[in-house]
Amino acid sequence: MTDEADFARVLDDWRTITSMRAAGVEGWAEAFDTIAREERHLRAEGRWVHGRDDMFAVLGVERAEIRHSAIIAWLLDPCARHGLGTTFLERLLRRAFPEQVFGDLSGARPTCEVTRGDCRADIVVWMNDATVVIEAKVDAEESPQQCDILYERFIENVGARFIFLTPKGRAPATATGEAANAFASISFTDVKTALAESLKTIRMTSPPWGRRAAEDYLLTLGREFR
Repeated sequence: MTDEADFARVLDDWRTITSMRAAGVEGWAEAFDTIAREERHLRAEGRWVHGRDDMFAVLGVERAEIRHSAIIAWLLDPCARHGLGTTFLERLLRRAFPEQVFGDLSGARPTCEVTRGDCRADIVVWMNDATVVIEAKVDAEESPQQCDILYERFIENVGARFIFLTPKGRAPATATGEAANAFASISFTDVKTALAESLKTIRMTSPPWGRRAAEDYLLTLGREFR
């Protein structure tokens, strides 16, 4: 009896539904047409959007180590057109080597892809009293003995210092002995913080295009490395 009662109730509900006037349904087509027109209008005006808006992601290089190295080297250059002077360089060095004091930074000359014998450094910052070697990793693993070899090839440079840059700030797996103690490990979040502090410190009422590039990279760092 229970099943029969349930069936009878469902049947009554169905009869009620089918007996309803279709007046409400008749207006659906017109409503859908209105929605479609509004969508086309929003698309045409650029207000119906999707996807990333930072240039690294637009170009599909948000995880490309060589591209990150290039813009970081640019930011480390006091004379580059970002307008930050030595501010970013100073803050990044402070995060990597909080106990060390560096001399005049105004003459720093960052260079990418520096080959020394059988190895290549992602970034080398040449200064009068120091040489900072930066090895950056985003997704790739270290090659065999990579950091040990970097240490051996650059340790004789004046005031040689070594930085290992990764998404989480891990220690290099290929640095042993003296090299293990020489490498300072920092993260891309450290880079983001140093850049944010620099942009906040150096304010401009009418930002140059270079500053906008720095701000755009800050956006990438915030989205890609958390």
